[in-house]
Amino acid sequence: MTGPEPLTLYCVPHAGGSARSFVRWRRELPAALHARPLEIAGKGLRSREPRAATLRAAASDLALRLDPAGRYALLGHSMGGLLAYETALALHALGRPAPEFVVVAATRPPHLLGGSSYGPLLALDDDALLDALAENGRIPREVRRSPMRHRFVPVIRGDLALLAGHRPDREPRPLRSDLVAWYGGDDADTPPEVMAGWRHYTRRTHVGEAFDGGHFFLHERFDEVVARLLGLAQHRAGR
Repeated sequence: MTGPEPLTLYCVPHAGGSARSFVRWRRELPAALHARPLEIAGKGLRSREPRAATLRAAASDLALRLDPAGRYALLGHSMGGLLAYETALALHALGRPAPEFVVVAATRPPHLLGGSSYGPLLALDDDALLDALAENGRIPREVRRSPMRHRFVPVIRGDLALLAGHRPDREPRPLRSDLVAWYGGDDADTPPEVMAGWRHYTRRTHVGEAFDGGHFFLHERFDEVVARLLGLAQHRAGR
């Protein structure tokens, strides 16, 4: 007797990150999960392409590039969580099957995005920007001294501009998928009361869960994250 069909997990990285953020996931996820990192235009493997003008346009572009066959889910980290949510909406508009679930990790819900500190960061010079991001746990402190910083700063500024310029709908548009909101217990930008706001963004089950750690718990607590992903996939396979 064969087990359930493996689930493809489309992964969207954080601001300043790229599909390479999920290299370990491609190598080490168990056979029941297949990681497929996504790259928005203007970054990483798609760095020669022009950037989308808005976060929603970036998500629509991702949806057009996806044609999921079989079981799948979306997972986004930080800015990637907003992109994952918007991509799920765009897939629905294209008439594609809905993902089994969408994971938004370390991501403020759209209606509370204006309360984030990201917008004012754009006015800072490069050194102050990197210091501020390191101070609140958004980047490792060693990036400030990295010889590659000249490549990183334009990428993070472009991503921050997408976040600062995002204009969510006046009323939440709920997904037709389960929505899982994960956050780090030490991440001051995504406390439980903020993450609870994601309950308005699905017509199905909403789950909020905390992990030990800060903004990058998704990678720092890899084994625990994988165990919970397996639980999500197995639970939905049994429905």
